[in-house]
Amino acid sequence: MKINPLNKNIFSTKLDNSFNIFYIFGNNLGLIDICYSKLKKNLELDLNNPFITNYFDENKLLNNTEAFFDELNSISLFGAKKTIIVDIRQGDKKNDVSKIFAKLNFSEIKEIQLIIISYLFKQSDILSRKLINTKNAICFTCYEENEDDLKINLKKQLVNFNLNLNESQLNELTNKFSKDSKIIQNIFEKIGLQDKNGSIDFNQLLHLIDDNNDDTIFEMINKLMIGNYYESINLLTNFEHINYPSGSILYLTKSKFKLLQKCINMRKNGLTKSEILNNKSLNIFYKEHSLFSKMLDLWTLSSIDECLNYLFKTELNCKSKKECEFIFLNQLFLYVYFKIKLKAS
Repeated sequence: MKINPLNKNIFSTKLDNSFNIFYIFGNNLGLIDICYSKLKKNLELDLNNPFITNYFDENKLLNNTEAFFDELNSISLFGAKKTIIVDIRQGDKKNDVSKIFAKLNFSEIKEIQLIIISYLFKQSDILSRKLINTKNAICFTCYEENEDDLKINLKKQLVNFNLNLNESQLNELTNKFSKDSKIIQNIFEKIGLQDKNGSIDFNQLLHLIDDNNDDTIFEMINKLMIGNYYESINLLTNFEHINYPSGSILYLTKSKFKLLQKCINMRKNGLTKSEILNNKSLNIFYKEHSLFSKMLDLWTLSSIDECLNYLFKTELNCKSKKECEFIFLNQLFLYVYFKIKLKAS
């Protein structure tokens, strides 16, 4: 069964208990996080009880696959249905994970609640198609928000300020919105916090949205990776103020490092900078060519490996101590900066 989680009524009542497999995937990272949070509340999961809830990230799943299958075949000792959470949002070994799930007949899983959350998988992937056609599974397809719905929500917010915008201005504002539902949610919260008795104009609204779009996240990561530490940390502070999820920042930072890793390997194989930057398989946007050119001069494979290792530790820390996640992110940014400075010296 396939469901669009943007339908606001999905979690308004308890999910039918005939479904015991839940798969959350797509390219809208913020919506995946929101959907997972709502699912946990709907199922009333006891996340702190290791006897009925077991957690696997990508590393644990791949390195201890036998334990995963043992858990699938076990039953709870206390009467409550056991839950296995496979959270591979921070993973990048899609093929290896797919091979593990290829062995499963999901229809035969009856006594266990299985939750799978991923940023990597698409609807066309074998795992997705398999689960969509599994009768006891609900698949939450997390894709970009509809522009018309965004415009309707924006108009509702603007009523509070007695601000009338023409169609051209509304289109400009909605075009500035992020494709990430978590950021969109934060933007509407920021608009809602504005003084209802004060005045707000079109340009102020535009500034509010510009502070929280996808370009700002990529700008922050790019600045960090070319050594502009203070500019990147200022942008990170803005994301802390709106309580932006650390998981999305870490995922995008890791993706950038992985892409740079491929670029450096291609350079080692004799390709020129121009050939690397224009290689269609890397999908590097033209506006980022000069930035990647700088990165190729600043980074080595060993320094990237060290940063990826530190990033992995940061992920674990952020998951275990959510209240300190931006302290850990600040430490990561400082670590990356010193790696660049060390090479420069």
